[in-house]
This record gives sequence, structure tokens and C-alpha cells, in this order.
Amino acid sequence: MTVASIGGQALKRLFRRGLESLSHDIELINRHNVFPVPDGDTGINMFHTLNRAYQEIEELETDDISVIAQRFAHGALMGARGNSGTILSQLLKGFADGLGESPILTASLLKSSCGAAVTQGYASVSQPTEGTILTVAREASESLSLRQAENASPRMMLTSLIRAAQASLENTPNLLPALKDAGVVDAGGMGLVSFLRGMPGGRARRRTNLPETGSSIPAAAEGAESFGYDVQFLMVGEGLDVARTRRELEALGWSVIVVGDQETIKVHIHADNPAIPLDYAVKTGAALDDVVVENMELQHRRQLSIDLNRQAQIDAVSSKVAVIAVAEGDGLHAVFRGLNCSILISGGAGRNPSTEDFINAIKRLASSCAIILPNDRNIVLAAQQAADLLADRQVEVIATETVLQGIGAMLAFGDATDSGAELEAVLERMSAASADIRSIEITQALRDSKFRDLSINQGDYIAIVDGMICAASTDTETAVLDAFSNFDIEDVELVTVYYGAGVSAVESEQLIRRIRTAVKGLECESIYGGQPLYPFLISVE
Repeated sequence: MTVASIGGQALKRLFRRGLESLSHDIELINRHNVFPVPDGDTGINMFHTLNRAYQEIEELETDDISVIAQRFAHGALMGARGNSGTILSQLLKGFADGLGESPILTASLLKSSCGAAVTQGYASVSQPTEGTILTVAREASESLSLRQAENASPRMMLTSLIRAAQASLENTPNLLPALKDAGVVDAGGMGLVSFLRGMPGGRARRRTNLPETGSSIPAAAEGAESFGYDVQFLMVGEGLDVARTRRELEALGWSVIVVGDQETIKVHIHADNPAIPLDYAVKTGAALDDVVVENMELQHRRQLSIDLNRQAQIDAVSSKVAVIAVAEGDGLHAVFRGLNCSILISGGAGRNPSTEDFINAIKRLASSCAIILPNDRNIVLAAQQAADLLADRQVEVIATETVLQGIGAMLAFGDATDSGAELEAVLERMSAASADIRSIEITQALRDSKFRDLSINQGDYIAIVDGMICAASTDTETAVLDAFSNFDIEDVELVTVYYGAGVSAVESEQLIRRIRTAVKGLECESIYGGQPLYPFLISVE
């Protein structure tokens, strides 16, 4: 029998099955990031966005679809992480608004609500790019015709929607050359298709190979949500396999850095249980040395207490404006605290804070105005969404795309506030200072890839200059030096190297000596950042 309409509880089941489908595909979606970097986290971000959305409706017993959809959308807005998660939350908001106050979902209402979702999604992005999740949503919605809606059930319409979304996803490489070069489809679009395709139930396609955790949520997603332990150690032996070690440790934790050779491997990993990566290393037959285990939860609690006391001191001096910044790494946290940042949100590459994280931070402030520094191009939309949702507060977002731009902005903040500048002038100075900072980010490639004319092999060190991959090499120093070819050296006055977790001060100084030898006359300094995943972050001014 054809069901002519869907009620609230049926819609709730559709959402739940869609969430479960996405949870199975997290790692597959992550691997479709255009850049082959270790913080490709689109799948994790979209999962957490939808998981927070479902928490809003899990206990609701109403059969009114408008109530279910509005609460689901609200949860998604709060839980939105990363650009794809934030856009997905806006699509869900548009869908819910398109339902109005209707208690049931009909085929014609499904069509109009999908159209409203697309309108809201495109409106949420200042410069929409085709070949992304927005394209997949739009082309899927456009495939639904009024005539079809008059003769089909909502479930038949959903089937048609899914089919069109899949076709649109497969075409995304033809719209974005970067996708075609990397040999992937759009990761955000893939997440949307996974969510939609899971809704009818009975997923016929093969599940991706993910670790078993006793639930539908992969271990990687759970780990990214907790603090856990910071574990560092050396593996010493003969015939060690760096690539295999990295691959297998990535299934045991997050923020994984594995570097070395056949005789010595240096490991940095975050895990809920520190014994697991250590046990893995012992079982490989390698000897362990220089083992360090730190409880990040206790560190976070201690630092939170320090931050709250410091915040009170800062607000006592200036009750007008306070800064919230996102950063990962104890060294970078120390830098921001030293520059009078009121609240630090732990996060960044590979661990994006949610819209709700920003809202909670803003509510903690006594200041009448908050300035947010997202410090990552994948966090900007979530920060802006938080600012938009707090109509009773003055919240300004400076769209810093790297933590290095954030530090530049904080330096300008101190100068501006010390001189008694008004808010508008403070924002102008911070924006101008962040724009003057050019960034080199060094990380390792997770897979073979191609970016423009650059061929990248798994394990290569890649240099990302101002958001674009510009160099790749088998060693760090060559990647860094190649990156400097993108600068007019005569205009460069200062180079600051922030070295990350698993990198020693000696290694950082060695890199600086190479830079000074290759590029004469540069003023260089080295600062401990402690950031995961990126051995070096280099600020060029």
C-alpha cells in the first residue's frame, strides 16, 4: 500500500537511519578530502553535526513533523562543525522552515521543503562554489517535479531524490578541477548522499572497513570528541615500516604523527587508553624509549581554572571587548594567553569546535563585545553561525584562516586596546594585521595525490602556502625551502617557526639554520607550538 504522507515519528526514524548510514562512512568521507592531509575530517564533522541534531529529537514522542524537523535542525545548528557540517545544518534549517506548521509530510511538501533547504544553504555562504555539497543538494532538489509530486508518495520522492543526489555527486569532479586532479568526489556531497541514502533503510552497499567499537560510531569519531592522553615514544629496531605503523596507529587514536626510518620511529598519538598504542608498539617487536604520557583531561581542567582567573583579570581591566580564539597545542595556547586572549577553545586542524562551543564560550564572557578568531579556514563558518545565533550579544568574527594569522591579529589587538582605540578601529587593525601574515604549514601526505602540476606520494612532506599546496618532498627541510620560492624575499622581514608535538627544539633550530643559509638576511626565530599533525607552522612577515 502506498503511504500518502509521513508523520513525525516516521521522519524521526528516517533521520536516525541516515545518521547510522553516515556513521559507517566517516572514514571513507574523510579520505575524499581534496588535500591528502591527516586532518581531513569532513566525515567526522558531518557525523557530529547530525549526532547532535538527533540528540534533540531522540526523546520526542510527538508525531508532528514540523516539531521533529525544527528540533533536528536546531540541534544541527548547535552541533555544526567544519564548513560541510555548517552548510548541512543550514540545509536542514531551510528544510524545517519550508515545512511551516504542517503536521505531516506529503510528496508536494517534500519538494517545496527541499527547495527551501537549497535556498537557505546557498544563502549561508558568501561565495558558493559549484561542485560541492551545495551543488549536490540543488541538483537533487531540482530533479523533483510537481507532476511527480502529485502522483508519488513521499518515499518514492525520496528514492528519486537519492538517485539524483548520487548522480550529482559523481559529476562533482567535472565541476571542480581540484577534485579531478585528486581523483575524488566532493567529501561534503558524499556525506549528504550517505545521509540521504541511509534513510529508507536496508543499505545494500558494502560497509566501509571501520573499527568495531560496540556501536555505530567509529572509534576515530569518539576519540576526536574527548581529551584522552597524549602519548609520545620512540620505536627502535630493524626493518621498521613507517607507513604501516602510521596506518595501524591511526585506527587506535587521533592526532597521529609517525616519522622516522627503518631503525627509529618517533610516534605522537592521542588515545583514550594510553596502554593501547604502547601495547601495539611492543607487539611489533620494537624496543620502546623516551616514553611520555600526559593526561590531557587533567591538563584541560587545570588550564580552564587558570583561564577563568585570567579572564576575570582581563575583564577587570577592559569590560568592553574580549577575544575568543581557537588553537591546538600547549605552546600555542601559551602564546595566545600571553597576548591577553580571554578564552581559548582547544581545536583546529582535525578537531573543529562546534557552533555550540563558540556560543558557550561567548556566554562565559563578562565583556559587552566578543571577537572570535577561528584560526582555521574550516572553522570560520561555524564561528559566524554562532555570532548570528546570538542576537543579544555583539559578536564579531575576524575570518583568520590559520593560527598564525590569529597570532598576528592578537598582536594588533594589544596595540589597539593599549592605545584606547574604539571597537571599529580595533577590528580594522586586527583584520589588517592578520591579512599581512603569510603562512607555511608543513604536514605529511596520507595518500598519493596530484595537485595542479605537483605529484605527491604518500608520506611526502607537503608545504601549504596560504591554503594552497605548493611543494612536496621526502624531507621536511626541502619542502620548507621550496615553499619560500612563492615569496618575494626582499619583502620578507621576519620568519617565525612554531614547532609541533614530536619535534624538538634542536630540530627546529636546524631548520632555521637551513632557512638562513638558503635565504640570506632573514630574521628568524623559533617558538614551541606543540600543535599535532603539523610539525612546523611558519609565519612569514
